[in-house]
Amino acid sequence: MHASAILIVSRPAATIFASLLIVASLLATTAGAQYATATSGVQLGMPVIRSQAADAAPTRLPDPSTVPIAAGTPAATVATRQAAQPATARSSEPMPGRLASAVQTSTLDGASIYAPQLVPWAGDFSPTPLPDAAFTYDAAEARRPYDGKSPVPVQRPLIEWGLPLFLNGMIPRSQTFLGETNLVQQHFYMYGDYRAGYGGGRNAGGDFHNMAAQFRLDLDWGITSTERFHAFIQPLNRGGDFTGINFVDDDFDAQDAFNADFITAFFEGDLGAITGGLTDTWYPFDLPFTAGLIPLLYQNGIWMDDAVAGAAFALPSKNSKFLRWSNFDATFFAAVDQLNSDAFPGDKNAAHLFGTAWFIEAYDGYIESGYAYVDDRTNSDRSYHNVTLSFARRYFWRVANTVRVIGNFGQDLPRDQRTADGALVLIENAWVSRDALRFVPYLNAFAGFGRPQSVARAAAAGGVLRNTGINFETDGINGFPTLDATANNTYGGAVGINLLGPAFDHQLVVEAAYVGVMDNPDDRNAAGEELAFGTRYQIPISHRTLIRLDGMWAWRDNASDLTGGRIEYRWKF
Repeated sequence: MHASAILIVSRPAATIFASLLIVASLLATTAGAQYATATSGVQLGMPVIRSQAADAAPTRLPDPSTVPIAAGTPAATVATRQAAQPATARSSEPMPGRLASAVQTSTLDGASIYAPQLVPWAGDFSPTPLPDAAFTYDAAEARRPYDGKSPVPVQRPLIEWGLPLFLNGMIPRSQTFLGETNLVQQHFYMYGDYRAGYGGGRNAGGDFHNMAAQFRLDLDWGITSTERFHAFIQPLNRGGDFTGINFVDDDFDAQDAFNADFITAFFEGDLGAITGGLTDTWYPFDLPFTAGLIPLLYQNGIWMDDAVAGAAFALPSKNSKFLRWSNFDATFFAAVDQLNSDAFPGDKNAAHLFGTAWFIEAYDGYIESGYAYVDDRTNSDRSYHNVTLSFARRYFWRVANTVRVIGNFGQDLPRDQRTADGALVLIENAWVSRDALRFVPYLNAFAGFGRPQSVARAAAAGGVLRNTGINFETDGINGFPTLDATANNTYGGAVGINLLGPAFDHQLVVEAAYVGVMDNPDDRNAAGEELAFGTRYQIPISHRTLIRLDGMWAWRDNASDLTGGRIEYRWKF
């Protein structure tokens, strides 16, 4: 059949037909058929879009021997010259960008035809043709990650001795008196923040109207990359009292709560790094540890949030093929003094403890577990066991969920005299919206049975429900009112929306919260049901200062209603 009689067909038929031609070309190869190189009349590297009809059937090419080649010009770039053809005739040039060579064969009428070899862009180094709209090269945009940078304003520590916190270029030469593999690069920083708040309303203790301040200072002496001494003080507050002014009726009362005691003071390091330095070997193992007046905070401060006199060490970055744990850390701790807990009200020297906390990445989620034994040193039979377990994961790509359980048991006392006995279940949910970083609806719920306690809680840490919602969280300065946050024989939750600005330049939280009661009123702190609406707004003034506003209204059965409003200025240094 003559090639001109070949019908113009659809792409699938053309693909089948081209495949048959390839098979024919391979058979012709084994039979000793001669090969000829097809030349393209299009500049290499420039993709050409042809019509569907033009690609439907193989292209008839003239005999390569009859095509004149320009002197000194590579054959691959020479245009194929042909006689003029009618507009309806097929083009005789090969499909540019797709065919690098052709195989000569014959039709039944003796005419020559060149079947395509599907070896795209073979034999040259031209760019692969790409759609211009999707792969446009912008030289200025390509340079922007390198040339488009500008200094970011940062707040330096108030005192910055030795190695700077932020440094351009090379760091100074390190010292080696702790070993060649545990280099010494010392620094001393003093940094922290200052908070000043003005507020008023009615809290659980009655009316309040005050202006107070808080000054938090961190002192950090770094020795190596793993060893340091650290301390933390709050010179303007003592326990739950703050330096400030209380406005009473038409008068005011100055309150002095100066306190020079350390809140934390500890040494931390890595025994593996220290051993490696002293023996001039690379880290033989990893064993981070700490000792002193150490802060212990587990499960975002729900299970434990206190600074205790004791020690702790960790086994980091482990895994278990048998348990299908891709990564886990295990921490072991002990405290001998300075334990704050409602299980031992008013006496932070009454108990000591030891325990462990585990952090596990497994089963498509994140697990935290812990156990602590709290021993009563006053022989009052208040010793007890405290256990916890939590699991966090994302479901359906839309709900970020965490379930936490805390259990207390073991006190050898009559039921009505037990101070740590019962269980607490917390369920935290956040909806993953299309704008997940700036629009975060949340729904948190809880149920407390008996008198569940954290292992240890500092006075300024608030109640065990402080993370349930802003209506359970104290401000830590003005005595801002909250709903009952003890979870003693209560249940409830909070629903709200957390909104952040387009450039994360301000925050607005709006929330409603509820506390229901159960069991005997003598076995709980809440007198009756509680319902609250609260809001919070924060906006930065600069990279180191911000303004925060809080407001809440609460209705309580069998107790006075709660109201509060405050404004706070915060400066970090």
